[in-house]
Amino acid sequence: MENKNDLPGLPWATQPDHSRAGVTSSAKPFHVLALSGGGFRGLYTATVLKHLEQQLGAPLARRFDLICGTSAGGLLALGLAAEIPAEQLQGMFERDGVRIFNRPTGMRRILSPFKRAKYSPDGLRAVLTEKFGERTLGDLEHRVLIPTVNYSKGSGQFFKTPHSPQFSLDYKHKLVDVGMATAAAPTYFPLHRIGEEGVYADGGLVGNSPGFFGLHEAHYALGVPRGAGNVRVLAIGTMTLGATKSGNSGLDWGILDWGAKLFSLVISAQEYSVDTMLGHLLGQDYVRIDDPATPDQSKDVAALDLVSPAAIEVLTSRGTQAARRVLGDRALDPFRNHLAASPVFFHGPNKTPENRHA
Repeated sequence: MENKNDLPGLPWATQPDHSRAGVTSSAKPFHVLALSGGGFRGLYTATVLKHLEQQLGAPLARRFDLICGTSAGGLLALGLAAEIPAEQLQGMFERDGVRIFNRPTGMRRILSPFKRAKYSPDGLRAVLTEKFGERTLGDLEHRVLIPTVNYSKGSGQFFKTPHSPQFSLDYKHKLVDVGMATAAAPTYFPLHRIGEEGVYADGGLVGNSPGFFGLHEAHYALGVPRGAGNVRVLAIGTMTLGATKSGNSGLDWGILDWGAKLFSLVISAQEYSVDTMLGHLLGQDYVRIDDPATPDQSKDVAALDLVSPAAIEVLTSRGTQAARRVLGDRALDPFRNHLAASPVFFHGPNKTPENRHA
């Protein structure tokens, strides 16, 4: 297991290690795309990405030096890094949402949510297999970072392309497995096992909005120096609703009262905290695209697994309007004009030529 992929802030990460970095210091800023989790509300994110890609005129992965994605955002991050057109990724949610969140049947219908996850993983696995096939992280030509929780050891873990010499195992993992791991939302989908490495739970438990992880990766794994203008982060949310308690409910809750509400609270609280702190740290170098749902629309998109014509209409229309707004905003100009440098990889089929004999 690669301990370099564990949670930031552990002793190994006390100082940036420029000597092993895949990026050298330069005047060119390092751009991070951070995609939040949110279940079927990832359709909002995918819609924004589709319009951005169409307007910028090139695969979005070529515009960013690192793509981070959690849960539904992780599926999109993997798709972008594989240069699957964002329009097709939007279709993965819009057309295949009913397959991913398939109606429970048989014993699963009887036992969920008490003894079984609500949904079988078969639908999600089938959709991801159709999109990614047998491709692995090592097959990608763009850097990615995908948060998960390794439940076998009780800590966060990050699947990454081999953009540092120490990332010597992850490149062998199939994109399907990485996607299943980051999207294994508690109570919604079963835990996902990857070989002998362990079982994994949804990355939203450790960081639903992964922009901070991207900033950390730039400084500590890739050697990008600190300082204003050196790292820029573009984050796209999922119309995340602040999980709140109703005024007429009690205070003494048990497992039946909390249910899936607990997971929703975790991801919404993280989303708000990360957004606030990245704004403080990066100032104008941090741009976030997200929208609150109106009271009427919130009924259509409140649940992470609510797939309906009304939800599709709200998520696609609000995503389109969000893209229209940001494309007219000068804050997007630095991202609009950026082309990522070719990444350096240390392992796998896309190993950079100068590293092939290392």
